[in-house]
Amino acid sequence: MLNALDSFIICTKFKMKNFIEELKKEELGVSAFVATILLILIVVLLSALFWNKISEWFNTTWEKIMGSSNSIG
Repeated sequence: MLNALDSFIICTKFKMKNFIEELKKEELGVSAFVATILLILIVVLLSALFWNKISEWFNTTWEKIMGSSNSIG
């Protein structure tokens, strides 16, 4: 039983290593990955720049939601 478990762990380790090596060699997804990271960075920076307006809008909306929830019940 332990031999089967050991061989399973070793085989899984080799498969993961081969997968990571193939992922490093493959360059097709690199541009999509970089574009995704850049878009996330742009969204975070814009959120930081307009945080006052965004938080004001969220607070106003939350107050409207909480104010209207009392009339439902």
